[in-house]
Amino acid sequence: MFQSEFTLDKQYFQECFDESVALSQHHKPKYGLIGFLLILGALSHYLINQAYLGNFLFVLAAIEGISFYYRRPWWVARQMVSRASGSKVSLEIDEEGIKAQNPYRAFELHWSEINKVIETNKGLLIEHAKYRQYISRQALSQEAYDFILQQTKK
Repeated sequence: MFQSEFTLDKQYFQECFDESVALSQHHKPKYGLIGFLLILGALSHYLINQAYLGNFLFVLAAIEGISFYYRRPWWVARQMVSRASGSKVSLEIDEEGIKAQNPYRAFELHWSEINKVIETNKGLLIEHAKYRQYISRQALSQEAYDFILQQTKK
């Protein structure tokens, strides 16, 4: 059995975002949507003389671009204002699975529930059902890290 503790701080949240966003479907801007909104805005503004609608569509395109650019700070800020921010997480890894608990939330993953473990540069991304959990390599000993990889290859 392996035990560890880590703190949910800004650095951890930034690492979590950075390591998991590249593997998500949200790692590229929606160029098609932005272009479509700009074209519709131009058509509304110049062809049908609906300046209000055209300007509204231009603003939507700008908001979509800005939301992609600031997605990391926005996600980290939302995590920092959550009640779990700053709390200590107790992590247990044993023959049954992975258990994590802080004062506000607890979860337990059995090895049979884990679909895939993805090694990232700084940790492990654990896929189960529709969710992903990130565990930083700093929170794990080398033995625990190797144990997780060994259990999921069975």
